[in-house]
Amino acid sequence: MLSIGRFAQLAQVSPRTIRYYESIGLIESGSRGENNYRYYDAVLVDKVEKIRNLQGLGFSLDEIKDIIQVSPNLFVQNLRKKLEEVDTEIATLRERRSKLKDLLSVSLKVDSRESINDTERKQYMDAIHEEILTKLKEKHGIVSEKHLQYLKRDRTYATEEQQDFLRALKRCLDFAKERNLRLGPVRGGAPSSLVLHALGANPLDPTQHEGFFPERLLTQAPEVHIDVEFERGQEFVDFCKETNRVLKYGKIEAFKMPFLDIMNNVDARLGTPIDYNSYDSDSDIVLKPFRTGDLEKIFDFDISPGAMIEMLDKSLPGHAGSEALKNYVRSQKIHSFRDVINITAVWRPYSPEMIDHLNQYRAAKINPFKHECLAPELQEYLKPNFGMVLYHEDILRILTYYTGWEAERCNRLRRDLFRANKKVAKEDLADYQELCQIAPPKVVQLILDKAPTSFCLPHAVAFAGFTKASAILQTLHRDIYFEEIKKWEDKNKFKWDDIGVAWEGFSILQT
Repeated sequence: MLSIGRFAQLAQVSPRTIRYYESIGLIESGSRGENNYRYYDAVLVDKVEKIRNLQGLGFSLDEIKDIIQVSPNLFVQNLRKKLEEVDTEIATLRERRSKLKDLLSVSLKVDSRESINDTERKQYMDAIHEEILTKLKEKHGIVSEKHLQYLKRDRTYATEEQQDFLRALKRCLDFAKERNLRLGPVRGGAPSSLVLHALGANPLDPTQHEGFFPERLLTQAPEVHIDVEFERGQEFVDFCKETNRVLKYGKIEAFKMPFLDIMNNVDARLGTPIDYNSYDSDSDIVLKPFRTGDLEKIFDFDISPGAMIEMLDKSLPGHAGSEALKNYVRSQKIHSFRDVINITAVWRPYSPEMIDHLNQYRAAKINPFKHECLAPELQEYLKPNFGMVLYHEDILRILTYYTGWEAERCNRLRRDLFRANKKVAKEDLADYQELCQIAPPKVVQLILDKAPTSFCLPHAVAFAGFTKASAILQTLHRDIYFEEIKKWEDKNKFKWDDIGVAWEGFSILQT
């Protein structure tokens, strides 16, 4: 008989393993001697060795328990079955290795901008599709049916030129990730893309925003503007410039944004990153500055005197500067963060019509407003806007409802009417003529009246992330936040809220 220590030594396992095997019935229990210690039969050494050998062959302990209890013939059958499983696994691994080797070859070609054939292109894009699904699962735990349905509409890499653009954008995002650079959300209509959300270009899940239309991205060559932290961002700006230089379709531009540095520096002072998404957008913490009227250092609402963005201010007299915007906010009750987003969308006092639009929005929050010409479900859809038509997506919703057309066609008409082809009269557009035959005249007139003052909802929602962050910083860490702004401005000689934009042939905050 062997003590547990001697047994473990001969079997080349730990005493703890011996006890575990005994507890699950793999080996017989030891007997206790007069000294109350356990002793084991020496024949169990060979049994433990057999167990270890079977483990090395890939059998689980449950399988081993069954194997050691059966006849030699059944044992041989189990081994043959395991051999078949291993052969299948080897074949699968070989196939995976071959695919990975081919994909690596294609990826190296893409990175070096070599041409690839149709087979290689499909390989690469299939891999990106798998990556999109994997990233969505990492972000949300599962890939929901809602995600899959949205992806069918989100055809941002359906054509060869779109695929080339997406690969280029992915290279830029990977470049920033490798260097641990903080990026802001992509601007414009791009936040409506679930593909870009999955790849990390935008923190917003567009499936959570009913008003988003991914189809709007299909009616024009994409222009993606990305904000990057200021002090370390020049390398990323230059990389995007070089990438953009060889693009045959679309445009990728990066801008250095001081506010991202401020966020980094506050994190450093606090000793831990702030998770801004963990704060409910409608919480008192976020809405306090807007409800109290204390808008100091609130992004998009407190524009610094001398900020470069002032060069683009086309406001009419009496409406220029952030004080006019602050007074507009203070003149009304703030109901929610969506209300705050709406204000950023309507605040463009560039013409008497737009100023009327501002006043109408404020009035609609007091007296319920309805466009009586619209169907009840459309009126319900407009409730977050207090009944007002504020966004491009509102126009698209109305057009798709009354025409039954695909959103892509509706967005093309919206662009043709109000942006893309001002030399062509709307009466000469075939889709407009058809719209007039389908939709009630008052609905057509509403579209004509409101579309010129409408704004891009995905951009408004995504960019408002900076507004929300500044509100959280002002409410919870005011002194540190203000100190970091002053320190940064003194060091860099820019304003904390400067925003990079393309302007008259050159781009601000790119060099």
